[in-house]
Amino acid sequence: MENSIDQPIKTNFLVDDILAKKELSNLNKEFVNEKVGFFLDKHKKIKEKLEQSKYSEFRRSKEYKEIIKGVRAELREVYGVFIMKDYKKRDTLLEDLKKDSSIENHNMILALHKSSKERLPYYSLVYKKIFEITGIPERIVDFACGLNPFSYPYLGCKPAYLACDLAEKDLEFINAYFRAMKIKGNSKRVDLIKDDLNDIVKKEDLVLLLKTLDSLEAVKRDISGQILRALKAKFIVVSFSTKSLGGKKIIRKERRTWFEKLIKKLNYRFEAFEIPDETFYVITK
Repeated sequence: MENSIDQPIKTNFLVDDILAKKELSNLNKEFVNEKVGFFLDKHKKIKEKLEQSKYSEFRRSKEYKEIIKGVRAELREVYGVFIMKDYKKRDTLLEDLKKDSSIENHNMILALHKSSKERLPYYSLVYKKIFEITGIPERIVDFACGLNPFSYPYLGCKPAYLACDLAEKDLEFINAYFRAMKIKGNSKRVDLIKDDLNDIVKKEDLVLLLKTLDSLEAVKRDISGQILRALKAKFIVVSFSTKSLGGKKIIRKERRTWFEKLIKKLNYRFEAFEIPDETFYVITK
């Protein structure tokens, strides 16, 4: 019976196995299915093994381990590495926030994501410095947003907010927050590597790309220029971590020379500032 299972069904089994990793469990099956397809297209021998084997046998093979490890590594690069171990508490914390919208309860949720946790002591300063350059925005478009929309109280203003990320479950969580706080916000699932960004952003929007481009470059080289060119917004804020994702290795400033050269090549202007562990570029197109 198992010999009759076709490859799409076997691929679905692979997707389920990949998503069994807790840090990846909120990702969309369709997105992961696509990544599995790309991996198999690049590794013909593994694809043949999958096609010719019973799935139960394939699951015990070295090829199975290779595809699980390879796809998970890519997904971790763009998503999983940022998820903190207490992420599962988010629904309970949101219920607490609905009852008491204090900054402390916002901070509890922000601390569930690596990027926003590291930024916690500096949020007010970050937005103050950004708005000194851009002015007060009418709408913010936050790509690869993580839990950054929960920093809304730190903005000091009340713009409309579009939260964009890969995982629909995460975006549903953010929408529940917007509704509870009566924020003029919504969400959109966006794959920055694949999707057309032209229709998402308006010229008057302020775009945030915080701690995002390094991960994308690891998946697709030179994607940063493609993204910057595609965005219509006058102002784009890009940030980079100044330490490795593991937190032990300092990233030298020279490593950002490539990005500054890219901005100049595109004939854009930028102003830069730093907080501990993060460098910000406010780009004017």
